[in-house]
Amino acid sequence: MVPTAPAPLHHASAFLVLFGALCLAGCEEPRTASDAEVDPETVTRAPAVATEFVGSSRCVTCHAQEAARWSGSHHDRAMEPASEDSIEGDFSGVELVAHDSRWRFEREGERFVVRHERDGRPSERMEVVATFGVTPLQQLLVERPGGRRQALPVAWGTHPNSEEPTRWFSLDPDAPAPEGDPLHWDGLAFRWNTQCAACHSTALRKGFDDESGRYATSFAEEDVACEACHGPGHAHVAWAEGGAASGDPRLAVRFDAWDAAAWQRPEGSAIARRSAARTHDTQMDVCAPCHARRSELVDGPEVGAALLDGYAPRLLAPDLYYDDGGIREEVYVWGSFVQSRMFAAGVRCNDCHDPHSAKLRREGDALCTTCHAPERYAVDVHFGHGGGPARQAACVDCHMPETTYMRVDPRRDHAFAIPRPERSRALGSVDACTSCHPGRSAEDSAASIAAWRGNTAPAPHWSDALMRAGSARRDPERWLDVAASPLATPWVRASAWARFAQESPGEPTSALLDAIGPPAARTPVERLGLVHLLRRRPVHDQVHRLLPLLEDERRAVRVAAAEALSALPPDALRPHERSILARGLREYRAVQEANAERPEAQVNLGTLAARFGDAAGARAGFEKAIARAPYFVPAHVNLADLARAEGNEAEALGHLRRALELDPMNAWARYALGLALHRSGDAEGALAALARAVADAPASPRLVVGHALALAGAGRTGEADGVLERAIERGVDDPTLHHVRVGLLRDAGALSAARAAARDFLRRFPEDPRAQALGRELGAGD
Repeated sequence: MVPTAPAPLHHASAFLVLFGALCLAGCEEPRTASDAEVDPETVTRAPAVATEFVGSSRCVTCHAQEAARWSGSHHDRAMEPASEDSIEGDFSGVELVAHDSRWRFEREGERFVVRHERDGRPSERMEVVATFGVTPLQQLLVERPGGRRQALPVAWGTHPNSEEPTRWFSLDPDAPAPEGDPLHWDGLAFRWNTQCAACHSTALRKGFDDESGRYATSFAEEDVACEACHGPGHAHVAWAEGGAASGDPRLAVRFDAWDAAAWQRPEGSAIARRSAARTHDTQMDVCAPCHARRSELVDGPEVGAALLDGYAPRLLAPDLYYDDGGIREEVYVWGSFVQSRMFAAGVRCNDCHDPHSAKLRREGDALCTTCHAPERYAVDVHFGHGGGPARQAACVDCHMPETTYMRVDPRRDHAFAIPRPERSRALGSVDACTSCHPGRSAEDSAASIAAWRGNTAPAPHWSDALMRAGSARRDPERWLDVAASPLATPWVRASAWARFAQESPGEPTSALLDAIGPPAARTPVERLGLVHLLRRRPVHDQVHRLLPLLEDERRAVRVAAAEALSALPPDALRPHERSILARGLREYRAVQEANAERPEAQVNLGTLAARFGDAAGARAGFEKAIARAPYFVPAHVNLADLARAEGNEAEALGHLRRALELDPMNAWARYALGLALHRSGDAEGALAALARAVADAPASPRLVVGHALALAGAGRTGEADGVLERAIERGVDDPTLHHVRVGLLRDAGALSAARAAARDFLRRFPEDPRAQALGRELGAGD
């Protein structure tokens, strides 16, 4: 059984329906056409949090200038109660027909109402309770049963342009998700309580009750107000009202005042440098929770606490980023920024953005030339688009290419990469050149850059390790080269270790771990990445290296280490080590319980129960996941595995077939079906399913080995060897695959071929004890 990581989505402006791997989850409840079915007592209408939060109305009395800049900003208008002042859209009875739905927007006195018709069903009336974001689009929140607030899949465009004028429009460019689908608007994907409220309001408490499945969500303020960044203000207000003549102002979170003089450009230098190194990174700990793809570890993390105490950030995952770090899906800036040379040099958010207005400190290229000498960078030999004020592009067009989300919302990449058309072509990432010059080839763009730069070598980048002679390398070792790059920031290094662990069939060597050094000498995010590497080591080494991480200073690292150690055999740990792990697993369980509305959290709890022999607890977790999200494939697959362990093959087959109905391309479910069919005596059906699984995931050594062993068991040893040999030839270089191949050839009496295969095994994996044993047995080590 394989657990999944709860990774709810959060962002800083309008709601975006994007999910990471294994996070296509939600909780479908019956829709209603009657307001009488909505229980208003479970829906947050007014602040209901601890008195430590005093509200922005208390702050503005002393901080008028900051309040003036904040008022009307994106943060201020992140969320607002529905009113004449907050609603931007047309509610005069206009209609939007989108796909098979008709949406009508109308007024009922002071109320704003949306009526929805679909497939000839009776019109469903929904009252708008709040607005969500303001520009370039505004979404609407409506109340639903169980204390839910859902964001509608239609929005009002507030930035008119030639392609998307000011109007109502559907967020679904294609056919909308049907009911029961993970991305249906009335499910978890569009749920304010868990998907977006934490970053569009202040001091949120999700308030989900696992038993009833209902929310009692509360917050201090219905927007991103002062205390969202500065923390609870009760003690500070008491200090101010007491005279403020002396003593500690007792702000929960303090920021260093921005000082333009902190950046100096010495004579002869082209780029400014900080005059003094930063002594803390409070700003990133405050900004990142709402500007990063991450999962929440507790309900309502403390404002200003270290990021990895309240959250587990996503790394350089291929579903979110291109391999060179460019944004693929909406990642909300942090993951892009922390891989950049600017971040490494000490640049932080408020060097470019005013934190209260969220506006740029200077407009256009003037912001960039604050630190980058205009005589070096605002000239045509660098820019290549015609020097002077008449040029047709800006710095950000080349170094911060845009990707548009939600049809009208362009977001700039904050990795600040230097355009390299050949790299973009090889790795499939966004090419800044073709963004402005569609149809132009990478070769043409590279030639143009060389023409104005002469023979100047392109600036190095950590992703150079992914390339060889203008083409992308595909071997897993490339990620170790990335991690070793002097240009790799801690987040990149952690990501590279995780990617190597995911893609390499072999285990990380002792020499690699020795070169990395002790985890204590690494940053928290690096230690998080190291867990991925360490769990690929032999059992005894995992225990030795992961146990200390159970005492790590950061919750995200402790939780990851605890989950990894829980997967080891029960006898792998000594009694006192099991006691240490038990403490870690209590924290791991608490993280899942904090995300109990998510099916992946329930699967994680079920998987943990199964690992410790609690079949009833495992079944309860998996069944609760399906009750919350019938479409959640991992729950069906794990229930099938549980049924198999209990000897109920018929139930196992039923769950697997249901999983494949939901996701026909799921190779692991197909593989499990093949094994179940084999156990049930359907040899031909098993072989067909296993072959299809390998075809759908040809790089998976486990699937290849399973298919080969099934063929061998059916007496088709030659075909089995062919499956293994072809996998090795296409780069599936796994030690178990070699081990099985040598054994099959030896047992079939093909000793010469077995000896040759054993030599190849030894050459590729000289430290593997199985290779050494087979080499001695067959005389392949001579």
